[in-house]
Amino acid sequence: MKRPGSRSSLQSSPASRDRGRGGRPSRRNHDAPASPAMAAAAAPHAAAAGADAIAAVEQPGRHVVTHREALTELATDDSAIGPGAHATVLFHEEHFDTAMISLAPGGSEIVETNSTDLNMLYFVVEMEDGQVEFELHGRIEKQRLSRMGEVQIPAGASYTLRNLSRQTEARLMAIVPR
Repeated sequence: MKRPGSRSSLQSSPASRDRGRGGRPSRRNHDAPASPAMAAAAAPHAAAAGADAIAAVEQPGRHVVTHREALTELATDDSAIGPGAHATVLFHEEHFDTAMISLAPGGSEIVETNSTDLNMLYFVVEMEDGQVEFELHGRIEKQRLSRMGEVQIPAGASYTLRNLSRQTEARLMAIVPR
């Protein structure tokens, strides 16, 4: 995710840079572009984490992230990617990354460009039905999403996801090709 007016590409954190599938070392070129969301979510954790925290993240075998763990990571100041928007990388794999994104009620949003050569996917995990708005800039009119729905973002497309609910936080899972 990026802050409005900024543009960035994925820069994996030192803690996760060499992890591949299931936490094992990856042999992939780590300079390939991906979602700005992943860059913003990964970078603060690396900068703020001490050596012990980095070592814990680098341990091979992270195969499960519980709901509680994801919410704890989203609640940190490090996960802020804009006003009312938070993101945390859950898995950093050889061919894709996954992240949990939360949008606070009251109009918080993410505005991004899919900087990969492949489509990316958002899966709506939690929200007040019909209160998350999706806009694919210059391509389709704004649409309202439902809980458990999916949004596909074409390669190179700019888009906005906005939480219009006045009282309910929205959570989405991003699956970003690398």
